[in-house]
Amino acid sequence: MKPSIRTLGEILYSPSQYVIPVFQRNYRWEEPQWSKLWENVIEIQSPNKRGNHFLGFLVFVSELPQPGQNTTFYLVDGQQRLASSSILLAAVRNIARKLGELELADEIHQYYLVHPLKKGEQHYRLLPKERDHDNYLALIAGKNTAAGRMADALRYFEAKVATRALDSPERLRPLFDTICQRLEFMCATLETENAYNIFKSLNSTGVPLGPADLIRNFVFMHVPPGEQDEFDRELWAPLEERFIGANGTLDEEQFSSFFRDYLMSRQDTGYISPRETFSTFEAKFEATDFSPRELANALVKSAQDYAIISGQRVDKSVQVTEALTGLNQLESSTTYPLILALFAQRANGAIGHDQLAHAIDCLSGFILRRFVCGESSRGYGRMFARAVGKAGDDPFKLLEPYLHERGWPDDRRFQAAFVAFPLYQRGYTRAVLVALERDRKHKEPADLTDAEIEHILPQTLSDAWREALGAEAESIHAEWLHRPGNLTLSAYNVELWNHPFGKKRARYAESNIVLTRELADYQNWTANEIRERGEQLAQEAARIWIGPKEPVAVIQPGDGHASAVSGGVSLSNTKQLQSDYWTQFLSVLAVQDNSAKTRRPPAESWMSFGIGHSGFDLETFISVRKHHVGVAVRIAGTNKAEHFHKFYAQRNAIEEEIGEALTWYELPDKKSSYASLYLHDSDPKDRSLWPTQHAWIIDTLEAFRRCFSGRVEDLTAPAK
Repeated sequence: MKPSIRTLGEILYSPSQYVIPVFQRNYRWEEPQWSKLWENVIEIQSPNKRGNHFLGFLVFVSELPQPGQNTTFYLVDGQQRLASSSILLAAVRNIARKLGELELADEIHQYYLVHPLKKGEQHYRLLPKERDHDNYLALIAGKNTAAGRMADALRYFEAKVATRALDSPERLRPLFDTICQRLEFMCATLETENAYNIFKSLNSTGVPLGPADLIRNFVFMHVPPGEQDEFDRELWAPLEERFIGANGTLDEEQFSSFFRDYLMSRQDTGYISPRETFSTFEAKFEATDFSPRELANALVKSAQDYAIISGQRVDKSVQVTEALTGLNQLESSTTYPLILALFAQRANGAIGHDQLAHAIDCLSGFILRRFVCGESSRGYGRMFARAVGKAGDDPFKLLEPYLHERGWPDDRRFQAAFVAFPLYQRGYTRAVLVALERDRKHKEPADLTDAEIEHILPQTLSDAWREALGAEAESIHAEWLHRPGNLTLSAYNVELWNHPFGKKRARYAESNIVLTRELADYQNWTANEIRERGEQLAQEAARIWIGPKEPVAVIQPGDGHASAVSGGVSLSNTKQLQSDYWTQFLSVLAVQDNSAKTRRPPAESWMSFGIGHSGFDLETFISVRKHHVGVAVRIAGTNKAEHFHKFYAQRNAIEEEIGEALTWYELPDKKSSYASLYLHDSDPKDRSLWPTQHAWIIDTLEAFRRCFSGRVEDLTAPAK
């Protein structure tokens, strides 16, 4: 590497061409970055400013010189800075032309933007490949066909330059001199080093690289340079086109999410946090002699499935499309890795359209039923990713038993919760009512585009309503207002307002919405009618959002599993509950993890699990009094204070990996300190909640082990 400090003018004036490789990301700068560059230029023009302004690194890989051609340098790092600086010069040139400063305009164009004696692509001093190629060449040529962020940047800088020079064209020359002579870069030319590795280590300024950027660069560095343009045109560009946002640019966040979900859809990956996306991708493929073309083809196929799964395209099966529509109403993107795996099963002929649709319906039922029953959605990301690895090559076969183990509410529990659920206040209100309406399967379904949520018993009680409800009007209103039995859909909310039920009933009878028209069959509207309708809707909801008909059996001591009762001594009610709880937990753990050691369930409120080093372990605990269960890492030993503080210094990274904020307890007067995570409002005395609690504990223990085991290893490693 040969480092040197050079001004922008020295870089562009040289007989060289700077090529932005095809694997680099699109032009990403926007107004915050353009504004900062412009402010830097104006600031160093101040009379009291001395010296130059440092803009950052430019890292090049040189190509072997060719007779009669300019030397080509591939820009490995700094393409955003050099492209923006060149666009700024193009803006100064354009304004100079408009103001009649033609000599200056020609100087900028001929000596800093193009090589006037070269033809074709050799004509341009800076040359983006593929992605921004056409837009950049158009704006350098002064054509109006440029579009996208580069065209936006040109308009931004033209407006700034024009404001500064419109009344004083003579200010253009000093501005040009400042840009070329006082903006400087640290330039480094690589000769034999791996450009990709240098790129990863140096790209730390400007717009941060996301996982999609790094994955793109990783893949392209495994494609021979002479084949990269073709590879991009035939395979990678079509892949990226599936993730173009509404603004016409690549949605990097969605593209990165796709890569993460793709990785988790493979049975050998498991859950990965967003920040682990690239490192997991790199580790998985770097260790193998992978074919970039085969990988790109697989990604394109998965991206096609991903577009269907996320609702951007319809599936070839109407049944699957309808199932996905229902699932996406629940904003359940955590299921995407599992559904990608199920789509792969269908493609391999292992399952058919009806089985795939049924699996998706199971996921919808699991999510909606748990939501209504007040179960936590925390940990769904790990839960559904774990389903892929747990089931191996056949996630469909074990999906229903897996969901049962994780607390899938049965019909009776779901229906009882549905009747009393304050749906309007909790969310998914429209999705639930629309699904109930569509389930009526009218031959000419009503257009629900303009339909809004209608409270039959209105949100504001009138005197007529108080009279109809009687002395308990206020309590009835408070209890039943937002429950499903009192909700429907209507495009005439304003007209219906808080009119008496008799007047509303007449309007309901004229509705095209069957769910609403059925209300005309009621003569009165009191708590009894709301409850009756709620129970009817609950039965319909149980058919739409499917689940177990009966409760999942809770394993009790004495049915073949170990009991904590010893020596014929009876346990207290609390100790018996604890023993039963951990007996059930260990049986579920044994099913989930074949490597789990057989152990006697304790008649205690906690259990501990080793993490590989003394002074550290993982604990799970229950609290009947506080109505919660939890998982913690325990830090003990003579160095516990030092170790706790080192963990706490990594708090943000640890909590990002686990996906939740932890509660940190430093207890200097105690033997141990803790970092804990709780599942609140989940009473261990309620045995119907045990499957949900046990699934949460297992997933959280796994997350803690994955997060802390390496850190414990680092803390306890001998000093070198």
